[in-house]
Amino acid sequence: MSEEKRIILEMLKEGKISIEEAEQLLEKANPGESINDKPKKKPNSKRFLRVRVTEEDKVKANVNIPIALAEVGLNLVPKDKLKVDGKQINMDQILKLIEEGTEGELVNIDAEDDGKNYKVNIFID
Repeated sequence: MSEEKRIILEMLKEGKISIEEAEQLLEKANPGESINDKPKKKPNSKRFLRVRVTEEDKVKANVNIPIALAEVGLNLVPKDKLKVDGKQINMDQILKLIEEGTEGELVNIDAEDDGKNYKVNIFID
């Protein structure tokens, strides 16, 4: 990111300029490049983190969480508690994928415990 963009965004963050003023300044910083020209990803408020846990092909848990809430909640879960069959789930990596606008399946874990087969799927849509 250029120094000009960083300064403009910092002024916006501090409330020194409005969104419209920031857009105008960013346009002047990069003539010919419009903010509206960039591909838009779905806003997080319309996206969901979905977690499905199955045991022997029977759904045991099906959780649908708005991304905005999931981002907060995922940061509250102790990192060492996120294990399936001894495999650590890297929530930092999942949060990074969410922030980048990734959609589709993020995690697919097959596990076995006491002779039963379990699956954990985490995806975004």
